Amino acid sequence: MRSDYPKIRHGLEAVPVVHQGRHMLLVRDRLGLSPDSLLLSPPAAQIVFLMNGENSLLDLQAFYARMTGEILFSETLTQIVHKLEENYFLENENFTCLLQERISQFLSDPVRRPAHAGVSYSSDPESLRVELESFLAREGSQPPFPVKSADDHGRKVAGIVAPHIDLKAGGPCFARAYEAGLGCCPPDTWIVLGTGHEPIENYFALCPKDFETPIGIVPCDVQCCEELVSNAPRDIRVGEYSHCREHTIEFQAVFLACFQPGARIVPLLCSFSHQDWESDRAYIDGMACLIGEIVEKAKCRIGLIASVDLAHVGPRYGDPFQPHAGTLREHLRADRELLTCLENCDSAGFMNRIVRERNSRKVCGAPPLYVFAKALEGKARGEILEQSHAVVDNRNSFVTFAAMVFYEQG
Repeated sequence: MRSDYPKIRHGLEAVPVVHQGRHMLLVRDRLGLSPDSLLLSPPAAQIVFLMNGENSLLDLQAFYARMTGEILFSETLTQIVHKLEENYFLENENFTCLLQERISQFLSDPVRRPAHAGVSYSSDPESLRVELESFLAREGSQPPFPVKSADDHGRKVAGIVAPHIDLKAGGPCFARAYEAGLGCCPPDTWIVLGTGHEPIENYFALCPKDFETPIGIVPCDVQCCEELVSNAPRDIRVGEYSHCREHTIEFQAVFLACFQPGARIVPLLCSFSHQDWESDRAYIDGMACLIGEIVEKAKCRIGLIASVDLAHVGPRYGDPFQPHAGTLREHLRADRELLTCLENCDSAGFMNRIVRERNSRKVCGAPPLYVFAKALEGKARGEILEQSHAVVDNRNSFVTFAAMVFYEQG
């Protein structure tokens, strides 16, 4: 890529912030290749967004002049480009070499190391246990979970839906899902359907590794992974590096390590848009049905975990308005309609609602939820345990999420 035609790479995000009383955009790396961030004024950020490899530095200066009526001096623009390159924010040879090095390191490691310990949750084992058990500090809930036989309630757990938002924001909702899922004859293996927040080739990415947590290792069910790989119609390991920084399965592994030590997992990220579903539904449905068949035919008991959040609303997520209490009520009602479809494992009804809205509410967990419902269709029924939300900035932007449990039918 020519240096006078800079191109921003994939995996970056711009977050609106207020810095010293000014509205700014914080550009940061979702992939974790660079620990640094870049603070830009809205006009400067707009110029950065136009760095697509087809606009020259002169083109960018002309765009800036038309947009602001001011001159963007070559020295200033060069400084911006240099800063982007220093942070590996540009798609060039430096970035490519770094990425290949990181991919090689990740793939050669037999264990998936924790990426968010010490940030999203405590890296100290005892502190983490106290933190997780504090989420259960409600009437009638005392850790560890009292594991019961299926005969106690006459039903077996087929799966749970849990959030993947930061544990500090969603901890009690996580705990509600695990309290129900592990309290009565829990499965031996969990296929964890994680939300992939980056595009994934072939929409699914399997990571057949043990997951390390501060509390201990959560082992991978190697046999189940091999069965998935050998029967999947496309390569579901090509996107394995997507697991390196993705938190959605890591957070579930932390809860399992604490409350069901010895449980095995099949870590599978799901990432497809509603447009992908419309154009490639046969393949996506085929993968979901394959998961359902593996669960049905397995000699041990296998359950599903959907690691999902729901609506993302407000300026932080690109909305031109600041939410208020009525906005939240409206989205919680809309969530309830989606969750009701899921209770019946009505996968088509669920996704048709997403398509009808063109996913305007930015339900990031739609792919794993669809696969979860399709895999369990006709085999399980769910119960909504809790709906909740978290405000994520000082402009009332919020994320909604829920806890559900599903029991086998028949």
